[in-house]
Amino acid sequence: MTDTSADAGVVQSRVQLERLVAEDELAGRTVCGFAAPSVGLRNIDLDGVTFERLDLRGADCEDSRLERAELKQSDLRTSQWRGALWHRVRAKDCDLTELDLSSAQVLRCELGPVRMARVRFHRAKIQGTTFKESELYSADFAGAVLLKVVFEGYEHATVSLSRTDWTGAALFDVDFRRANLYGATLRNAALVRCNLAGVNLCGADLTGARFVGCETAGADLDGATF
Repeated sequence: MTDTSADAGVVQSRVQLERLVAEDELAGRTVCGFAAPSVGLRNIDLDGVTFERLDLRGADCEDSRLERAELKQSDLRTSQWRGALWHRVRAKDCDLTELDLSSAQVLRCELGPVRMARVRFHRAKIQGTTFKESELYSADFAGAVLLKVVFEGYEHATVSLSRTDWTGAALFDVDFRRANLYGATLRNAALVRCNLAGVNLCGADLTGARFVGCETAGADLDGATF
């Protein structure tokens, strides 16, 4: 029996967290109720972890594996998840502003309601994921590949994707449900069988964008550049 057996319950301090990380014994834990800004969580197994009411601003989580995990009421602003795997992650009532998921894989996740302004999905692969009631203005999706992704707005309002960057992205079966893409950049993007019905594309840069089998009825293209 290892020393970590005493920690089978809730992790409630940064010292305890860092010891479990060092021993790669964090999988399956609930981590709750403390601040650990800039903590090192790089290249570790976070399978089944629950993060609740945590301050993880600026955490280094590069190349880590977050699977079947839950994020609740936590602050992950500016945390680094480059090259990470998010699989079946559920995030709710979290602040993910300027989170970096560049070159990450985001698979079958349910994200929202969350703040995700200026989040970086640069060259990421996003599949089977729903963004619900999530604010994503100025997010970076440049070079990303999206497959069967849903952007779903609020009951009486649109989801904000204004000024997002989709340069060179490839989107397949993406549903922009009640989405606001005002001023977005879709330069040289490829969109295949995407739902853009009623979407606000005012002022968008569509230079070189290709639309194949997309639903565009009612889309507002006022001031868009082709």
